Amino acid sequence: MVKEYKIEKRLLTKTPDNDNIIPEDFNLIMTGAATMIVINYAGHSGFSVESDTHMLIFDYSEGLIPKPVKKKKIYVFISHAHEDHFNPDIFGICSEYSNVKYIVSYDIGSKILDDYGIEDYVIAEPGMDIRLESRFRLKVLPSTDCGVAFLAGCSGRNIFHAGDLNLWLWEGMCESEVYDMTEKFREYTKGLKNFWIDTAFLPLDTRQGMYSYLGFDYYMKHFRIKNAIPMHFSGSSKICDDFLADPISRDYKHKIMCVEPGGKLSLN
Repeated sequence: MVKEYKIEKRLLTKTPDNDNIIPEDFNLIMTGAATMIVINYAGHSGFSVESDTHMLIFDYSEGLIPKPVKKKKIYVFISHAHEDHFNPDIFGICSEYSNVKYIVSYDIGSKILDDYGIEDYVIAEPGMDIRLESRFRLKVLPSTDCGVAFLAGCSGRNIFHAGDLNLWLWEGMCESEVYDMTEKFREYTKGLKNFWIDTAFLPLDTRQGMYSYLGFDYYMKHFRIKNAIPMHFSGSSKICDDFLADPISRDYKHKIMCVEPGGKLSLN
């Protein structure tokens, strides 16, 4: 087994300085003034993010998605085919709305969309930079497991959903496996470095044992994230409380917002 200190030595760096200063190049994806958003946590990695004009639904697999308070454009993001991130029930949930576009990972493909009669969709591949609307831009990142991750600039905010883009380290890995996964994670997340991220949905997976915090910690210490919401618990959400109490999160725990499945929060 690889000792924990060997991994931490490679990953942990100082939190970026001047955290409240937004350089010009950190505004590339975000356009317009930020408006209030309401975030609802359906469960596992599934969220809805609702602004005055849009509703974004990420990785629905279980739970409830609230109805939009008024007619607005709905975007449904599916990061990959794993059943804890993709439930075809989402097609039925959204069928009553006429203004829906699906952004679906390449590993799912178009056949299932055609089978469900879905016509308005985009197949997302790593590296794509998509202008969905004049003020809505999407960047697609690769994943260290399956599918893709999404960075969406909408309603004056950059919103990042990691999908399964995480530092997947497990007890029993040999040193070369740890090295390969760490390098892959570092490389695949580089696409975030020039952006101020208003809200990030990040994995915090209980199954990883002593390595559970390292991916989340890397995100927080290497990128400019204003609000971070844990997801993908694969067990009890108590891991959020444990993470906040651990010294590893000391420098950024004020940015972490833990939400229980079925809960919601508002960001101004």
